[in-house]
Amino acid sequence: MNTKDVVSKFDSLINRLEQSKEKFSIHPEKDFSRNRKISFGFIVRSILSFGGSTLTNELLRMGKYSPDSPSPSAFIQQRSKISHTAFTKLFHMGNLAFDQDLRYKGYRLMAVDGSHVQVPNNPDDPDSYVKCTENERPHNEFHLNAMMDILQGIYTDAVIQKYRTQNEDRALIEMAERSQNADSIAICDRGYESYNNMAHLQICGWKYIMRIKEPGRYGIASGLQLPDCDEYDLPIHLSLTRRKNRETKELLKDRNRYRYIPGSVGFDYLPSKNKHGDPVCFFTLDFRVVRIQTGDGLYELLVTNLPASDFPAEELRKLYALRWGIETSFRDLKYIVGMLKFHSRKSDFVTQEIYANLIMYNLTQIIAGCVQVPSKKRKYEYKVRFSAAVNIARSLLLKDVSPPDAETLLRRMITPVRPNRSYSRKPRTKARIQFVYRIS
Repeated sequence: MNTKDVVSKFDSLINRLEQSKEKFSIHPEKDFSRNRKISFGFIVRSILSFGGSTLTNELLRMGKYSPDSPSPSAFIQQRSKISHTAFTKLFHMGNLAFDQDLRYKGYRLMAVDGSHVQVPNNPDDPDSYVKCTENERPHNEFHLNAMMDILQGIYTDAVIQKYRTQNEDRALIEMAERSQNADSIAICDRGYESYNNMAHLQICGWKYIMRIKEPGRYGIASGLQLPDCDEYDLPIHLSLTRRKNRETKELLKDRNRYRYIPGSVGFDYLPSKNKHGDPVCFFTLDFRVVRIQTGDGLYELLVTNLPASDFPAEELRKLYALRWGIETSFRDLKYIVGMLKFHSRKSDFVTQEIYANLIMYNLTQIIAGCVQVPSKKRKYEYKVRFSAAVNIARSLLLKDVSPPDAETLLRRMITPVRPNRSYSRKPRTKARIQFVYRIS
């Protein structure tokens, strides 16, 4: 597939969406019932191509600086007629249309993670309000839960939550249960450590590699009897129960075979309350606890339900390291695609733009993947520079550049691939960007 084919297919997806616009209109009986300059398709393309500038300047750019360019107020009036579900639908349509079905030993590799998204201040939305310390200003945040196909480098699903109602565990379960890719491996960090998540993935037919806390830190490992050595690979056949009677108390002495789950701990496959005389219910989990070395004196503890014959400890080390791809994608999504610079305070509009940024990230990755970088005798391999590819993808969407010219430009905009590079994290407070201080 070349760039022209990708653009043509994506245009057809937007046209299909516009043909069923009544499904995504707030008032389908009257919204977009007349032909207007600001059509349904124009709004979708505009929001997809938003950059970091003000709404006025974005509309001027999209209107080719014509005197007939739509005004911000007219655009917002038409935009308010579209539900954010239009962009959710386009996001999933694009994933189906461009799916390459790349697999590793018969499995699709799915990294799962979450990231806070700082949005413009909105006092009317208490669910996204963040309580701040003395040195911080009040602000609003959404939480993006995303699933990424590591081998393709694109997002396959997302759940958007507000700060005060966020729940990464429920988001993971939701994405796994509605996925049609049963032969998948979910690769998760310590934030998803729970028996409930493991049980849901097992029921869905998914495999998983999940990092967990070391013993003594109130996690899964603290309830197990693990070897006293640096590296090990221990199979566990664990039966979970919520009953603690004379019979089960004797069984619970074997910590690697039985585990009591209190009623206050969420677990969806056992009754939260038991009446006297009810039979004892068990839910069985089969997994391995694997401790691997990741560096000088550094170790990580993983749980997985992958077979040891096909996925020994060394394979798990490689696969878990691939999860870092979703971490770097969040950086590109925010600072290159522009998921830090929104063009409205309204929650529905913010959700529209988050999905639009996910779509543009995927489209950019697909377009960049169509370009063959010329091979030369160099120290490093080279790839298309993502920051340049985003702007070219926007120009293709707005018909400002032809696909052949875009490919020529992309072959020139390349950057070296330097594997095995690592940097220490330096978290710092980010200043919020007000509408009056946007990039012009």
